[in-house]
Amino acid sequence: MKKGESKMESNLIHSKLRMKGKNVEWLANEMTAYGQPISASTIYKKLKGEVVFKAADIKLISQLLDLKNEEIMTIFFSELVSKKTHVDIERIVMNEKNY
Repeated sequence: MKKGESKMESNLIHSKLRMKGKNVEWLANEMTAYGQPISASTIYKKLKGEVVFKAADIKLISQLLDLKNEEIMTIFFSELVSKKTHVDIERIVMNEKNY
């Protein structure tokens, strides 16, 4: 993997889009409508790991696709987070008001 590339489970994004009857072009249009201008081409590059998703991208995609915390971790951070850390992060996210 080259510098700047990241490993993610892009097939799960495609699956979520298909389940909603949507596609990457729809996602690009929605993200742009919500104030995060992006082209479908750029999303494809990010899904292939050629370009890294920004935190704001992940947050908006998660909202648009109704992703659960576990899905977010699996899709975007699969290679970076161990199972134990995944549980710790999920616990913190779920109880973030307490921190």
